[in-house]
Amino acid sequence: MSLLLALALATDTLTYPVMNHGRPAGEMRVVRDADSIIVSYSHIDRNRGRWVQNRYTVAANGDVVAAESRPMTRDGTVSAAAESYRVMGDSVRISRGSNTQTVPRAGGVLALSNATPLDLAFLAQQLLRLPDGAGRLLPGTARTQLVIAADTMVTTARGAVRVRFAMFHGPSASPRGVWIDGSGAFVAGTADWFIPVHPDFVGAMPMLRAIELDYRARIAARIAARLAPTHSGDVVIENADVFDAASGAILSAYSIAISNGRITAVAPTRGFRVPRGSRRIDARGKTVIPGMWDMHTHIFASSPASQSLRDLALGVTGVRDLAADTDAATALRDRANALQIVSPYIVLGGIMEGPQRWYGPTDVIVSTETEARATVARYAAMGYAQVKLYNLVHPDLVPTIVDEARKQGLRVSGHVPRGLTVQAAIRLGFNEINHAAFLFSTFYQDSLYVPEMRAYSAVAAIVAPHIDVDGAPMTALLADLKAHNTVIDGTFNLWMRPETGADSLAARAANAAYRRLIKRLYDTGITMVAGTDGSNYIEELEQYERAGVPAPAVLQMATLTSAKVMGLDAETGSIAVGKVADLVIVNGKPHERIADLRNVQLVFRAGRGYEPAKLTEQMATVVIP
Repeated sequence: MSLLLALALATDTLTYPVMNHGRPAGEMRVVRDADSIIVSYSHIDRNRGRWVQNRYTVAANGDVVAAESRPMTRDGTVSAAAESYRVMGDSVRISRGSNTQTVPRAGGVLALSNATPLDLAFLAQQLLRLPDGAGRLLPGTARTQLVIAADTMVTTARGAVRVRFAMFHGPSASPRGVWIDGSGAFVAGTADWFIPVHPDFVGAMPMLRAIELDYRARIAARIAARLAPTHSGDVVIENADVFDAASGAILSAYSIAISNGRITAVAPTRGFRVPRGSRRIDARGKTVIPGMWDMHTHIFASSPASQSLRDLALGVTGVRDLAADTDAATALRDRANALQIVSPYIVLGGIMEGPQRWYGPTDVIVSTETEARATVARYAAMGYAQVKLYNLVHPDLVPTIVDEARKQGLRVSGHVPRGLTVQAAIRLGFNEINHAAFLFSTFYQDSLYVPEMRAYSAVAAIVAPHIDVDGAPMTALLADLKAHNTVIDGTFNLWMRPETGADSLAARAANAAYRRLIKRLYDTGITMVAGTDGSNYIEELEQYERAGVPAPAVLQMATLTSAKVMGLDAETGSIAVGKVADLVIVNGKPHERIADLRNVQLVFRAGRGYEPAKLTEQMATVVIP
């Protein structure tokens, strides 16, 4: 029985709650009327969200013969179709924007690119009919492989039901998945911040999550077993230009010895005694830098098969997570730092949010001083390095959180909770501000609420072009940041807007304001760390260079400065005897041109050398444990 026929037999209208860590955050409403099915998906995410309506035309046998995806606004207004497909005999006509093409149907599967989890269940139905569960994802030629990762019985409101965990591998570098029942009908989305679930299966979600996390852990272990380092044990890198992160200078024609995952010698190549049995790497004409840090990431259970490999391939050997589910985050941190999986070193910052309806994607909610202290203590007990306050933490709780964090030895960073300015937050004890947008929105507090409740990022986008970054108010703010030794995790690339189209003038002005802010922060001597929050890491570093920060200073920021901020500079952040061998060999001179970081030849994580191409190859490889 096809997915859509099953839906037709089950009900005319079914509403699936979209859960944010156990709390309703939206819905996926499925309505069948004769030969059509309309899927309306919506969820609220920090007063932002996702809204889309996908429509299907169904043949008498239940197969989809046409589909379209329409953007939808928060109030339910639906626009014209942005993409569609229609089956026409042995061919399919596919339209995306202004591009329309007709392709052969044979051996192909169809899915809307603006997919809901229900669309993924339909895709699973198509692949289950094909040999080996594999087919071309039309209109392209790349094959998508379906893997049934789990097949079990769960107890639900309707009794015991068979469920299957369907995973799609390729062409996406990050495998997606969906839970379906024995007939292929949609059951639930996968472990994420927002999860649609069949109302009968809400009580089964903890069991489904446990199964998924176990499967993804086995995937990570299998990747580690298959992805043997190209270099390990005793290694000597010879004739390299070595970047000294402490001074920002280049040490020309130097050699580095590695043994047991640590650096054992750093000295000029002339006269360097190569330990017997060492594998030698000639790095003549290349630059060796310390492994870099992405100081603003969000890790998920899926990260070891995607994001972690991508980070290493870029030369990022350390990451700081600033909001992840604790079960997934602690498990990945422990396995990554024990070198059981292929991953950067992981440091955790624990999120804390307030109880209002406009909450962020977390189940860590605090509304009293007792809850706040207990949460900080719990994070400390789990080995977290800091806490991150989020938008709706009540300002009255900030002194309590800071006090408990100091007692527990944790740093305090965050978004600036509503009701506080940046200056108030740092005077209350914030060690760090996450996101440079707050340095703009802080001047327009009313705009966070009027004419409607808005995110700080939306306010910053509007006001940034109109703020005099060299003016007295910003100068006073920068002086306060400097006086309090506040760290800025700006995620600047996240705020850069395309400088084309009708909004090009405003975009150029906003981008120029952010870049001028970078330079003023640097000139004032305020500590900055480079983080992406899902943006492009190399582009983040290039923003600093474009703003006028010298390339050596950018490299220092990405390496030793980040390690110092986290209190890890005795172990990492620079190339020195006794430190962990987190190193990057670059074909180029990144100390002169940050763009040369795109030419990474080899990445060492704790003395294990990996080729970037082999790391990224694993992301698109089907792995069946």
